[in-house]
Amino acid sequence: MNIKRSIYHYLSYSSFLIKNHYHHNNTIYPCFHSLRNNNKMSYLKPNYFICIPIKNNNICNELINIQKHVLVKYDELKDCIIERNKFHISLLILHIKKNQIELSKEAFNEAMEKIKKNMHNEKICFEKLDTFRNDVLYLSLKEDSNKYIINIINHLIDSFSKRGIKIIFNNKKPAKEILSNNNKKELNKNSNDLQHITPHLTLMKNSYMKKMYMNKKPQILPFFYTDYDLTNLLKEQIDIQKIQFLEMDMDTSTSYYKIVSEFNL
Repeated sequence: MNIKRSIYHYLSYSSFLIKNHYHHNNTIYPCFHSLRNNNKMSYLKPNYFICIPIKNNNICNELINIQKHVLVKYDELKDCIIERNKFHISLLILHIKKNQIELSKEAFNEAMEKIKKNMHNEKICFEKLDTFRNDVLYLSLKEDSNKYIINIINHLIDSFSKRGIKIIFNNKKPAKEILSNNNKKELNKNSNDLQHITPHLTLMKNSYMKKMYMNKKPQILPFFYTDYDLTNLLKEQIDIQKIQFLEMDMDTSTSYYKIVSEFNL
């Protein structure tokens, strides 16, 4: 009985640590919390997202080299890497109910038509390597590219929020759900979140690590990546050709996320 009790306490404590450790993204997919109108804490698990896939070979090669550079410094992070075929710039993270799938496709298509009609296609430029709380290593965008991506995100937010589909912000602060409905005031209450959005391309994230840790998972420290020469990468530009609406589950036949819809620009 003492052994069983010890195991139970260990598992309970580990679960507590894991929940505490994650405040975003993917299984790999931790739950996100938000404060409802009744001030009770609720947890949502992101299950869909919208992104710009990265297929440029030169860029992908450089991203792989950065990952290798980090692993030379600290091999424990080998399970943190994003696979080559999954490099992307995240635009929107969503929690979608089963009965909202068709509604979500409608929202996505509406936003894509607005983007194609109202926005000129601009090339995306990178700026530097950085992390979210030393848990996620990412490549940030230059200011003009940031603004351009945020404009795309605004069109997506407008289409999804007015249909009552829950949006989860991904930023440097703890992630927060928008309680969307048809009332625009609800979105305006969260306008400060838009200012904190950090468009980025993720290279590594320690939430991918499957090993259980009693304390914090290994962190991606600046020492591991700040000496990498970004000269070649910063010369590259992304020409946005496609935006994808994806389920976070994997399609075993393609080893890629399940594609709900995609739009060619």
